[in-house]
Amino acid sequence: MEGKAGESEFGKVFSNTGKLVKANLKTFAVSAVLFFALYSFLYGLWLLPVVNFGFTRMSAVGLVDIAYLLAITIMSGTLLTLMRQKIKLASSTSKLGGIGGTFAGFVAAACPVCQGITLAALGSTVAFIPLGALSSFVWLMQLVALFVLWIAVYMTSVSVYKSNCVTCDVEQKVKTFSVPSGSHLLDNNKFFASLVVVTILVVANQFLLSGSGLVTASSGGTITLAEGFNYGPKLTLKPMPLAVSEQPNIAGYKSIVKTLPTISELEMAPPTGDVVQDLINNIVPKGTPWYGQEAGVSFDDPVKALDLWGRADSVKLSPEQEERWNRITGSFTCDFCCGSPQNPTIITRCGCAHAGAAKGIARWFIQNYGDKYSDEEIYGEMSRWFASWYPGPMVKRIAQEMGIN
Repeated sequence: MEGKAGESEFGKVFSNTGKLVKANLKTFAVSAVLFFALYSFLYGLWLLPVVNFGFTRMSAVGLVDIAYLLAITIMSGTLLTLMRQKIKLASSTSKLGGIGGTFAGFVAAACPVCQGITLAALGSTVAFIPLGALSSFVWLMQLVALFVLWIAVYMTSVSVYKSNCVTCDVEQKVKTFSVPSGSHLLDNNKFFASLVVVTILVVANQFLLSGSGLVTASSGGTITLAEGFNYGPKLTLKPMPLAVSEQPNIAGYKSIVKTLPTISELEMAPPTGDVVQDLINNIVPKGTPWYGQEAGVSFDDPVKALDLWGRADSVKLSPEQEERWNRITGSFTCDFCCGSPQNPTIITRCGCAHAGAAKGIARWFIQNYGDKYSDEEIYGEMSRWFASWYPGPMVKRIAQEMGIN
């Protein structure tokens, strides 16, 4: 297929590509539809039916995203059509631009979708990739993806054109893009190999620059931020005194953040890609727990709850219950009011309102539900209320131990 007289080599390649796509319109249309389905799935626009498996984006899809999806769909469809033609021709002129270009193009096209996505299945979170820190650079990744995919299309187009037009000699030297050897930069194996490496690094960066790695979640919705840092509907986090021979996460501290089971069950907010914001959304409790009406308390009114729980500190317990109460409260720390990480204060030695309220919580649950819940669960529920009374300091402390400033 020869181009028009006087037409530039680039124009001839472009014209030849258009003719091939038109001649193989069915192949292009089917591949474009399949690619759009794939990319829109990765972008979180839809889930697999029945099992509800797929990605849930934590950022809105705008017109730019739709335009990007259409662009990579068209280029990917074109690339697949050209590759099919190339296989037919069994071109001997195929270089790294053919195979490597296809690989780099397809991988790069999918790259920018990972900007804070949740992998969901059967209605529950399976894994979360917290990449909110990269959200400001998604446009750059999209440009890189488009550029790499365009190179893949162009190099494959040139290769197919050379095979189609045996009497033509595509100019090997371009004024703007040239290398010392005189060969076309896009046909230079070293250049394209470097471009593939850059593409792979861009993909890797999306997983490594998130700050905390992959956040996984069980079918019950438990979120694992890092080793030892878990929270969920019935799990919370709080500093606890160091055990014998236990080492702190931060030098000089005499307490360490640990995961604790709770009595109340919270509905977990969807991940945002920002670990600190997720802690605020899920560690700081909201709503009224199942025992709220009976006790007269609500997480939405922590001040009133502070007063009511404080009154419960006068609840009378049996000697056995009193022993259990001493065991629970004897290691519970008042971390932000009367104590500090370097010198935590046990609530039984503290006279502040928060310490009194925490002691009241322990008495109330031991008296009313002592046969149903363990010491650890009561301890965890006290911790949940401390997060309600000290939301900022609690989240800051957890983030600090995770190395997040």
